[in-house]
Amino acid sequence: MANIVSIDKLDETATKKAIQDFIDFYLRWLKKNDLEILAEYKVDYYLADINHFVFENQAFTPEQMRADLYKDRGQDIKHVISVINPDYDAEGHLMAGSWDQWYEDKFNQISVRD
Repeated sequence: MANIVSIDKLDETATKKAIQDFIDFYLRWLKKNDLEILAEYKVDYYLADINHFVFENQAFTPEQMRADLYKDRGQDIKHVISVINPDYDAEGHLMAGSWDQWYEDKFNQISVRD
């Protein structure tokens, strides 16, 4: 079994991979306006800054958006991931498999009301 670590314990290369994976997930789900699960975490301030950056730069190509979001808001994104605190392996891969899988697992844990 791989060692489980937090994003704060990853080396620079693994941290970059973890942040870029989150950016890909976040941009996809933001476009669908379906990020309610993140409201469970105290990251509103950081997400507001990230969202502002995304909406101010809508003319960017997807590749440019991902690159500039990493460059300009990478530390904010790392903080968001740190607060969420998912498990990683040493290479920066989510133990949940993907952010989409992580999100689906969290969504399925929500109790359903009649």
